[in-house]
Amino acid sequence: MSAAENQTRVVGLEGGINFRDIGGYINTQGRTVKWRKIMRCGHLARLSEGDLDTLETIGVSKIHDFRRTEEQEQSPSCAVRAEFIDDYQIHIGDISRFWEFLFGGELTADSSHQLVVNSYRSCIEAVIPAFSRFMRHIVDNADSASVFHCSAGKDRTGMAAALILSALDVPRQTIVDDYMLTIEHYDSDALIEIVEGHLRAAKVESWDRDWLIPYCSVHQDNIVAFLDAIDEQYGDVKTYLTSALGLSAADLEKMQSCYLEG
Repeated sequence: MSAAENQTRVVGLEGGINFRDIGGYINTQGRTVKWRKIMRCGHLARLSEGDLDTLETIGVSKIHDFRRTEEQEQSPSCAVRAEFIDDYQIHIGDISRFWEFLFGGELTADSSHQLVVNSYRSCIEAVIPAFSRFMRHIVDNADSASVFHCSAGKDRTGMAAALILSALDVPRQTIVDDYMLTIEHYDSDALIEIVEGHLRAAKVESWDRDWLIPYCSVHQDNIVAFLDAIDEQYGDVKTYLTSALGLSAADLEKMQSCYLEG
């Protein structure tokens, strides 16, 4: 990835969280994903009026919020001038068991890592209803720009980005690299401090920060597990997109026609 791409990939918003464009990548046919068509991020609770103007100027017409109701209530989205689709309610498998493991005294740095990896591996069926609807919207909104997000813009958002880039024939390693950019553009230390505040409030007496890193950051094992699980069960991601998520060959052709150039 060139320095120019790095400068362009982050959408310059005052209140943006891990707000990145998935444009600029070169696919296996040498075509380029168009810039400012599909963007990924964390929650939208801190956007300024200037940020709202910027998103309107870009042409964002649909916002996809993967968060659960309690997350939305905790950090309500600002009034982006676009249509919100916010009833996906995506849960990522065993990640929700993080607290169960912690309070049960079963958490270690390794078990925490494996908990997250296994969540990515085991969720490919559970996310079908939500991601089917989401991918349908991405196809149908191809003439405009879309933003999709969860709380931190890393797990649920990372999976969705991987599916879109796979549909556009972006190489697997590039997809993994895009996922890993969260390490550069998200303050995982701040999230760890928030989690530690919850632990103190819950009267947890001791913990190791290494236990929290897998939950609060990203590792390439996560997204690789998600994609490998799809390959193992469906043969490849394209088949998952069609047989599980319900896209047609014409839908995939439309995505490539509208979201690729060159």
